[in-house]
Amino acid sequence: MSKQQLYSFFIDFFEARGVTLPSCIEEFEFVSSGVLDSFELLSLIMQIELEFSVSISPEELLDEKNKTLGGLINTIEEKL
Repeated sequence: MSKQQLYSFFIDFFEARGVTLPSCIEEFEFVSSGVLDSFELLSLIMQIELEFSVSISPEELLDEKNKTLGGLINTIEEKL
């Protein structure tokens, strides 16, 4: 799984929900931005687990190192 495939997954996920991502998506703070409600955050976790066969807990999603898409992508890469 390449980093580009991970970025594509997130771009598709957010665009499917009508969220316009900033040009520097690595630094996008997707939780604190409020663009996803709690149901969508759980949906994101489930999609990550299905797509990449890795487990992400809600606590990990809220961890400081995963507050940006770039940080979360790095966490997923470490688990692959």
